[in-house]
Amino acid sequence: MAKEKTLKSLVLTDSAGKARTLKKLLSRAYLVMSTDGFLKDLPKSRLGIDAEKNFSPDYITVRGKGSLLKEIGREALNARRVFFATTPDDTGEFLAKQCCELFGVNSKSRCRIFFDELTKDAVKNAIENARAIDENLVKSFQARQIIDKFISQKIGEYLSCKIYRGVKVGRFRALLLKLIEGKQLNGEIVLAKKFSPAVLQELAFQKLNFSATKTRVIAEQLFEGLNFDKEGCAGLIKFPHGEEIQLSSERRTPESVKNYLSAAQFQLYDLIFSQVDKSVDEKIILNGKCSEASLMAIFDALQVDWEKFYSGGISSLIKRKYVEVENSEIKITDIGKKVLSALDGFFDEVFSVDSYKKISAQIEEISAGKVEKNSVVENYCATFEKSFEAAMAELGENATPQDEPVIESDEVCEKCGRPMLIKRGRYGRFLACSGYPECKNAKPIFEYLEKKCPKCGGRLTKRNFGKRVFYGCENFPTCDFRTWDEPQEQLCRHCGSTRFLHKFKDRAPMVYCGNENCPSRENHPMNKILAEAKKRYEARQLKKAKKSS
Repeated sequence: MAKEKTLKSLVLTDSAGKARTLKKLLSRAYLVMSTDGFLKDLPKSRLGIDAEKNFSPDYITVRGKGSLLKEIGREALNARRVFFATTPDDTGEFLAKQCCELFGVNSKSRCRIFFDELTKDAVKNAIENARAIDENLVKSFQARQIIDKFISQKIGEYLSCKIYRGVKVGRFRALLLKLIEGKQLNGEIVLAKKFSPAVLQELAFQKLNFSATKTRVIAEQLFEGLNFDKEGCAGLIKFPHGEEIQLSSERRTPESVKNYLSAAQFQLYDLIFSQVDKSVDEKIILNGKCSEASLMAIFDALQVDWEKFYSGGISSLIKRKYVEVENSEIKITDIGKKVLSALDGFFDEVFSVDSYKKISAQIEEISAGKVEKNSVVENYCATFEKSFEAAMAELGENATPQDEPVIESDEVCEKCGRPMLIKRGRYGRFLACSGYPECKNAKPIFEYLEKKCPKCGGRLTKRNFGKRVFYGCENFPTCDFRTWDEPQEQLCRHCGSTRFLHKFKDRAPMVYCGNENCPSRENHPMNKILAEAKKRYEARQLKKAKKSS
């Protein structure tokens, strides 16, 4: 008689790194899968919020997640039980609730497992104490998400008429832009704080010169876990977005795990290990110059919760060219000044520090079940709409979105000799011939990096290729070096060449030296991956050449 197949319990988490560690911490009685973030979200191309129906959201399947949805759905249908091991905050609670609705799991059942460190004991304890979905946490996330989307979409409509299409800014980024403007950048700030995630970002910037984004990414890697051979898999720190940074085990000293960490991971873990259980006394002199350290200090002094939003906010302002960084000083650009000028007057109350803190406090009250989500959302959005309508009224009834002014570049079209114009398309700025439609010549605008090509020593360039970022040598086609992988700050310690970061969908990213002849590349697993990528590229080029002939 055939042995009956034992049903497994399905554990869903939100990242591939966390899923990889959980697989090693749990027995074969569990199947672990990653949703890789949200499976459904508000649409990017439209508002997706019905203001006439209590600001109800219209969630759509995230592009590219259709097949993953079906795969998880099949496993959930055949699973003995389904658990959700998403992040221990309101974002993770919302994703868990979303998964309940998608895969037919009762949200009132004991399906939510909650742990702030990735160790065997913590995960085992979480499963034994699984609980129902916390509906108040779900509502608090939705309140913030709906408010942020509504504000940014409406502000985008206003700025597209006031300035030109594509100019937009959200609540936190507007506040950040105002602080960068410099009105609060003089004086002395003295702070005594616990070792919180915000303090970690500040110390990492001051002591290691790590950006806020880099610190967040590496802290999450330390939390998600590493393989320590005989000791198995475990995370080094507890959840890095809670109230205070803590170690998962004090016996894992930085030196004892150094061989398992990258250089940047070791530096950050060493900093965390030295600061845990200490209060941080900080004295910052603000001299009118804006830097990441001064912005962080000002947020702390104003008692604004910034840790989760700062890195994405500052990156967005730089990407949109609202600010630029020169010698560690952050300066507002002309377009950034136009955005601030457009917001002044009508939106002062909405984008003030007091307003930001007030709505943050109300969202916290939603999570505690003290106030209703709909009342908070409706009251805030109603106040904003009055400001929005007044601003649009000043523009006039016939106000329509404006096209970005055409800028003439210094380059000349190599095909017809006419000036090349700087235009903005779906994927960013590009050069187009002013003789269009007679001459249809167009090409990307290269951003030159302070990194050298590992093949010829020329400067590396960065450009958008669709939705992805592409890196190549400035001497192309003389030098044919090109890659999708991101250049790293630290050079190779063996040969001094630029190192690159290769990302995978289902496992941890891998850093490698770009110099093929470097000793560190001997028997490196990236050799095979890069060789296969080169082979595919050459096959495409050959196919393209055959078509054209």
